[in-house]
Amino acid sequence: MSEFLEAHPMLLFALEAGVALFLLIFIVVWTMGTAKKNPRPSRAPADHPSRHEPASPAPDQDSQPRQ
Repeated sequence: MSEFLEAHPMLLFALEAGVALFLLIFIVVWTMGTAKKNPRPSRAPADHPSRHEPASPAPDQDSQPRQ
């Protein structure tokens, strides 16, 4: 094996790059598959706190005059 790698020194780097590319594609496909199985809701439910109007808007810190 050592003689083979001495004759083809870049083969080990090519093999490593191929494994890394395979892992990248596998991880992307794996995560895309779980997104299809557990879809996120497009809107918050009607009783969610983010859907309620605030009583009075809080003043922005940037809109106050500087001293």
